[in-house]
Amino acid sequence: MRVKNSARRPRNPLLLRTPDELEDDVRKFYDRNHLQDVIDVELLIKGARIAQEPDNLYTLDLTPAEFKAIKDEKESGFWQQSKDLKVTILTTACAAITQGWQQSTINAGSGGWKHDLQPKGEDWTHDHLLLAGFIDAAPWLSGSIICSILCTFLLVYLWIFLPSDSNTYQYSGVFVGFACDWIVNRQWRVLLGTASIPALILLFLVFLCPESPRFLIRRGDYIGAYVSLRQLRGTDIQAARDLYYIHSQLQVETEMFDGERPQNWYNQEIYQERVRETGFLKRLVILFSHPRNQRACVAAFLVMASQQLCGINVLSFYSSRLFNGATTQDKIPDTSDSRQPANVTWLNFGFGLANFLFTIPAYRYIDWRGRRLLLLISLAGMFLSLLAIGFFFRIEANTVRLALVSTFAIGFFTFFYGIGAGPVPFTFSAEVFPLAFREVGMSFSVMVNFLGLGLLVLLVPKLTEAWGKYGESNLCFLFMGLNALAFVLVFLFVPSGTAKVGLEEMNQIFNTKMSVHIKEHVVSLGSLCGQRKLEDEPHNLQQFNDHA
Repeated sequence: MRVKNSARRPRNPLLLRTPDELEDDVRKFYDRNHLQDVIDVELLIKGARIAQEPDNLYTLDLTPAEFKAIKDEKESGFWQQSKDLKVTILTTACAAITQGWQQSTINAGSGGWKHDLQPKGEDWTHDHLLLAGFIDAAPWLSGSIICSILCTFLLVYLWIFLPSDSNTYQYSGVFVGFACDWIVNRQWRVLLGTASIPALILLFLVFLCPESPRFLIRRGDYIGAYVSLRQLRGTDIQAARDLYYIHSQLQVETEMFDGERPQNWYNQEIYQERVRETGFLKRLVILFSHPRNQRACVAAFLVMASQQLCGINVLSFYSSRLFNGATTQDKIPDTSDSRQPANVTWLNFGFGLANFLFTIPAYRYIDWRGRRLLLLISLAGMFLSLLAIGFFFRIEANTVRLALVSTFAIGFFTFFYGIGAGPVPFTFSAEVFPLAFREVGMSFSVMVNFLGLGLLVLLVPKLTEAWGKYGESNLCFLFMGLNALAFVLVFLFVPSGTAKVGLEEMNQIFNTKMSVHIKEHVVSLGSLCGQRKLEDEPHNLQQFNDHA
C-alpha cells in the first residue's frame, strides 16, 4: 500500500502548531531546560518561527546579518561554512579516505608480503590461501564484529554529517593508495605504512570537532547542544532554529513510533524519557522485535549486502591479481619478485582514478528518481559488465584480453557502481530507521557491510585458485549471479519512495507489511510490461481500450 495523500501531511512537525501555540511552546521549552544563560527567549522564538516557515523570512524582524546567513546557507560552499563545521566535514571525509587508502594498500601490498614472509619451501599464494586471506580480511572482520557494536554511539554523530558523496572520499582514498604504490616503486613495506598517514590525521582531527548536538540532546543537555550548534552554524539565529527543530523532530517521532498521533510532544521531553527507559540492549531488542524496525532492518541490510554482492570489492582488493591474470598468457601471477608488474600498478592507478571520478556525480544525482531505482539501474549495469569481463578473461590473445578487461572493469563496471551501489547503501540506511534507534540500526547495517567484505576478502583467493586456469573468469560469472540475486532482493524487499520524505511518511512506509510492498512492486512491473506491449501494438484499438 503506497502512502497516500502525503502532500497533506506536514513533513515539518512545527506546522502542526499555530503561531501563538508555537510561541507558548517555545517559552515553556526555554524554562524547562534553563536556557536563559546561553540564549535570549525572543531569539529562540524567532528561530522556531524560521524553522516553522523557512520561506517566510520577510515577516520576521531579522537583522541584515541574520537574514543573509539564512538566505546564503543553502548556496554556501565548503569554504563559506564555519570553522568548526569545516573541521567536522574534513574529519568524516578523512575517515572515508582512511578506509579507501587501506583497501588499496592491502590490495597492492598483499602479493609482496606473501612472497617475502613465507617460510622456505612454501608458497603462500597457493598453499595457505585461507590463512593469507584471513590476514588481509582481519581489519574488516574485526570491524564488523567488534567495532560496529563498540562504536554505536559514534554513529549518532556520524550520520548527521555523512555527506551523500562520502563514497567519493572513500574512493579518493583508494586512488591515493594506488598512487602511493606507484610513488614508492611497489615496495610493499613502505606502501602498507602509508595507510597510517590518513589515520594519524584523523586521530588529531577528532579532538578538534565539537560534540554532536543530537548526542547532547539525547542526554538532555540542551545548553551544550546550543553551544555546539552555535559552533557548527556560526550564528545565533541558525543555532536557535536548529535546536528547537531537532528537539521537535525527536519528540514527534518518538510519540509516533507506536502508531499514535502526535499530541503531547510540545510540552514534554518524551524522547529523553524513552532513551532513559531503553538502554542499548533494550533498544537492540526493540530494533529486531518491533515490526516497523524489522522491515527497516531488512531493507537496510539488503541494500548494504548488495554493495558486497555486486563484486566491486573483488576489484578493490584483488585488482592486482585480476589484472595480472589479464596480462599473462598462463594467467598465473608471477611470484619471482615481491613487486607486482609495472603495468598492473598502472591499471590499479587507473581503477582508483575511475572510482574517484565516477562517484562525483552521485553527490548531485543521488536523489534522482529515488534511491531504489538508482540502485537497480546500477546493479543491472554491473551485471552486464561482469558478463562481458568474464568472457574477455577467456580470450587467449594477451593484448586483446588486457584491453577489453581493463576497459570494461575500469570503465563500464566502475561507472555503474559509482552511480548507485556506491553511494546509495549508506545514505539509505541512515534514513530508514527512527531517530531513537538510528545509531543501533546503522551500526548493524555497517556490520552487515563489513562482514560481507571480510568474507569476500577471505574466500575469493581460495575460490579463484580452485577454479584453475579460468578462475578469474568464473569469479566474474559468480558475482554476475550474485548481482542478479541482489537485484531481485532489492526489487522485491526494498520499499520505494523513501527519499526526502517526512517522519510520518517514513513510518507509514515501514509500518506497511512487506508482502504489500512486494505485491506493489510486482504489479508495477506488470503494468510497465503491459504498457510496453500496447506501445508495440498500437494498431489494436480494441485491445488498447480494454487495457485502458
